[in-house]
Amino acid sequence: MNALKMTRRTFLSLAASVGVMAFFGCTLPPGQRIVVYRRSGRGRHVSNAAKKHNANRLYATEQAAALDLPHPGDRSKVVPFTISSGMYMGLFAGGKLVADLRHDL
Repeated sequence: MNALKMTRRTFLSLAASVGVMAFFGCTLPPGQRIVVYRRSGRGRHVSNAAKKHNANRLYATEQAAALDLPHPGDRSKVVPFTISSGMYMGLFAGGKLVADLRHDL
């Protein structure tokens, strides 16, 4: 597997393992986690475009997340999300502020 490409099966296994870790309260060792931001429509009525937009993007800063609306009138909120420092370096290399998980993983 190429270091920059990730197959669907690898992504799903990674997402499942992170979900299990979060469910049981496991955390990463201190110093190896970084807070990034994402948009969330949970508990709100949002469009299908906003749902797809929210599900596939991570942001390096809270301001970048607030400014990247899928369309005017979107009511999604910005929430913090913790990832490992290695994943952060892979997603936000070169000073990028927005990572699209469909293309950048």
